[in-house]
Amino acid sequence: MTRQGSPLLSAPAGARDHRITWRAADYPCRTVVPHGPAGTEPLLVLSGGLQTRHSWARFERHVASRFALVIPDLPPARTPGQTAQSLSWDDLTDAALRAVDQLRIRRFAVLGVSSGYPIGYRLAQRHPDRVTRLLLFGASPRPTPRLAELIGKGLDREADARSPCSAEGPSDRLRAARELVGVLTNTEAAERHLLIKAAGRVVLDQLAASADDPLIRYVHDRGFLLLRDPLPPGGVRGVPSLVGVGEFDTATTVADNRAVAATISRATFVVMKNADHLLHMERDADFATLVALFLDGRPLGTLQHCSIEKMP
Repeated sequence: MTRQGSPLLSAPAGARDHRITWRAADYPCRTVVPHGPAGTEPLLVLSGGLQTRHSWARFERHVASRFALVIPDLPPARTPGQTAQSLSWDDLTDAALRAVDQLRIRRFAVLGVSSGYPIGYRLAQRHPDRVTRLLLFGASPRPTPRLAELIGKGLDREADARSPCSAEGPSDRLRAARELVGVLTNTEAAERHLLIKAAGRVVLDQLAASADDPLIRYVHDRGFLLLRDPLPPGGVRGVPSLVGVGEFDTATTVADNRAVAATISRATFVVMKNADHLLHMERDADFATLVALFLDGRPLGTLQHCSIEKMP
């Protein structure tokens, strides 16, 4: 496998941070270069809401010996106090493309998770000559009614927070964090599966420890954009694609993910057993194996923890 002439793949092995200069806002980006030859083109990782470039430590441990990773901290779609200057899905897609351009990466694979999926989808749709493979997890044409209601509540909290009379304490933030985790995860499945429960607990602890209101932060990050056409018309063609979901996911259901997969020509649709919305945290080894097999172009039929369907 040639290295496509990318300076990233020719760089010294290890992890480092870069500062990506973009028209609307600069942002950090983490790159991880394997010690040996890279197995494929670099993998651009587009995180979901409330995640950062440091949220992929488990995934890195499994795959960074073989694949170069590019993990940007894309700017939030909305900045507090500047709601008139909100970014769109198109803006965030341009921001993600800026990262690989600045790193002088011509061709790359894309992994988009949760609210990172609309960005990854648009990259593959608009640049099929550059995106070698597309992997989407936790994708939905629209937010579920529960999530849409929660986003609306976050928008209301944002408006209240601008009032000079507003006051918020740690107990308020903890309640908001619990409510957010309760919608983004399947609490019933968590009672039966310890790995699902543990992943939800990690997210809850991180949100509760933050000084920011978690609902407002989720809305600012990309939450409000989920109400604005996360799935663009036109479909994706010419890019080998995989869409995956945990069988217990109630934030982006199996039916929702299958609907997204149906818009991608000849996509592979995978349901991971005993997993929820945070499947890359809950089943990190299985998730990494699935991603690595697909990036390598190897058959997925040996994966006992997945059911696999080929879309037309």
